[in-house]
Amino acid sequence: MEHLFASPSMTLCVLDRSHRVTMASPSMSSIFMLDTIAGSLAGDLVPGAGPVVQGCFDLAALGHALPDRYFTAGGRHYQVTFHATADRNGGIFELLLIVLDVTRRVQVEHLLRESRRRLIATARRDHLTGLLNRRGLESVLHRELRRSRRAGKSLSLIAIDIDWFKDYNDSLGHPQGDACLYAVARALIGCLRRAGDAACRYGGEEFLLVLPDTDIGGAATVAANCQRAIDDLNIPHPGSPFGRVTVSFGIAEAAAGADGASVALDAISLLSHADSALYRAKRDGRNRIEFALGA
Repeated sequence: MEHLFASPSMTLCVLDRSHRVTMASPSMSSIFMLDTIAGSLAGDLVPGAGPVVQGCFDLAALGHALPDRYFTAGGRHYQVTFHATADRNGGIFELLLIVLDVTRRVQVEHLLRESRRRLIATARRDHLTGLLNRRGLESVLHRELRRSRRAGKSLSLIAIDIDWFKDYNDSLGHPQGDACLYAVARALIGCLRRAGDAACRYGGEEFLLVLPDTDIGGAATVAANCQRAIDDLNIPHPGSPFGRVTVSFGIAEAAAGADGASVALDAISLLSHADSALYRAKRDGRNRIEFALGA
């Protein structure tokens, strides 16, 4: 045992029933930047360790396996494996702790989690505008519909389409068309004031705004602000009778307390109503705001 504890490659210590270190390897002491930790209480070395150690003694007394634990010291991460030592009468009187530096593993796991989070976020974003894509919209809309039901509040959806965008693309080219889409997207984002509001590029030149806790009147105000913001861009459009890039709006509301068959069906219905209102806005002259019938 003395030879084992003297080994520089082994990180070990022994705790008695009072949680005091009775023996420790030099590498164990070096974790805490001390010459030796013998005589120290576990709770003094690692805050909160006392109840964990006592729990291990209690589990060992019942004959249960002891789970691994983790702690941080000096900016590094460690995994602790506990082994109970029994006397000749079967009573548990000591715990042997074997400690492994898992800093590199923790760092890799953190990087993997961050990479996964970024991958998921990227998969839900439109590569050109940075807005949510259809997949991202579905997630946000379903979440906000559930939340609006629980809170008994309205949720509004605004469908937006750039007027005569095909003519714009055909006459000025796709790079200019992409620049127009990006500028319109930035203008729309600039009109969203609350953290819960969300903007999506639904496809081509069509966008959607999800406005939680917003009735039809509030959504109309947001749409009017968006219309002014895009007018202020003053992007020339040779194929438009307005001479500049304009947009059309269709607004629908999921009223507070509305009961649907499911969130998914409610989302489909809301999208359909907003799209119908948008169709009427485009049919009746474009560069205008229309509301879902019955709103």
